[in-house]
Amino acid sequence: MRAKRLSLYLYAGILIGAVGVGCGAAQESPDAQVLREATVTLVPGHCMGVVVEDGLHVMTAAHCVDAGQVNIPIELSDGERLTGTQMLVDEGQDIAVYRLDTVARVPALEIAPELPRPGEGLLFASRSDLASEPQEVWLERLGRCPSLPGVPQALFTTLRGVKGDSGSPVVDLDMRVVGLVHGGAACSIAAPTAAFAPVVRQLAEEAQSTEMARKEPARVR
Repeated sequence: MRAKRLSLYLYAGILIGAVGVGCGAAQESPDAQVLREATVTLVPGHCMGVVVEDGLHVMTAAHCVDAGQVNIPIELSDGERLTGTQMLVDEGQDIAVYRLDTVARVPALEIAPELPRPGEGLLFASRSDLASEPQEVWLERLGRCPSLPGVPQALFTTLRGVKGDSGSPVVDLDMRVVGLVHGGAACSIAAPTAAFAPVVRQLAEEAQSTEMARKEPARVR
């Protein structure tokens, strides 16, 4: 059913694009636009990442960052730059999470709490500077990858990535993040993100509690 939905989604996108070209302006499907806007660039542009959950957190590939670098500049799809503060780096699972200095004014994607199933249709967008069309990709299988020692079920997909795509989100048909591009031939292997869904949500709750406490007026003694 999901695979059929993906084909219908892409067919609709092609029709929209064709109509747009006929009218002199190509149009992008709403989901593709959301995916592009949620995808961010790690300055100076060597890797990608994605804004997740509360809009205050970004996930990227751990191999893209220096574990000793507490703060990194992050560029949003509209060119705005924010600073990310390191919250966790898991090199074994190739996942890193950063907290932005302010809520990003872009769509924030939910992290799927479960792994996708082999044969499931997924969506992937390459580097923002390439301006290429989002790819219809498939999960071929789950399995071990030598460069992901902490992951028993890496995502082996059909995506065709390029240098600089590491950390880019791979999403399901509900626009939930299921993995981040890790590497492999054509960068087709993705590190699964399901195990980090509760972790990021906990970080989001903590950030919200901290912000509420900061805004709460001091009690008069």
